Amino acid sequence: MKKIISLNKDYQLALEKATDAMLAGKVFIYPTDTVYGIGGNALDEDVCERIREIKKRDARPFSIIVSDFSMLRKYCEVPDDMERYLFQYLPGPYTFIMVKKAGMPSCPGGRIGVRVPMHSFIRKISGNTGLPVIGTSANISGKEPVFSFRKLSKSLISQVDLAIDGGETYFKQESTVVDLVDMEVKREGAGKFHF
Repeated sequence: MKKIISLNKDYQLALEKATDAMLAGKVFIYPTDTVYGIGGNALDEDVCERIREIKKRDARPFSIIVSDFSMLRKYCEVPDDMERYLFQYLPGPYTFIMVKKAGMPSCPGGRIGVRVPMHSFIRKISGNTGLPVIGTSANISGKEPVFSFRKLSKSLISQVDLAIDGGETYFKQESTVVDLVDMEVKREGAGKFHF
């Protein structure tokens, strides 16, 4: 299998191979609207553990990427007062911290970060498989995130099963992190958010 696939040249092939990788418990690098991510099936503990090892990351839970609102509701509690923020800001460059539902990997305090990015490619992978994608940046933990495929570490690429080259990301900035449980902005990023 070709390890690096260009979205511009082989979009359909990239979609097929990344979908196959998700279903087979593989790990892959993908573009989003904000940063490059490294992911796989977020419900597969082996995949989570492998990504931890690649990133040299501690036991903090990963965020997830979902395809749309219905999948977001499947994995997160969405109280009525929270709904308007989701409809106003998603899809977009935001990570919303929400209360997870049963079935998601264990998280401290029962909370999880969730994204519905503007970039449709990774949303399609989630939609095609019916699974949430691990949404963590494609870098060693603590290092700067990467906004261009050319800047990705060769060592990182060598440790994954597939890498999707989407050129430069749209925002070239990390997502804005908003805690919808405590109602506070945790990190200012690509998106402007107002309560």
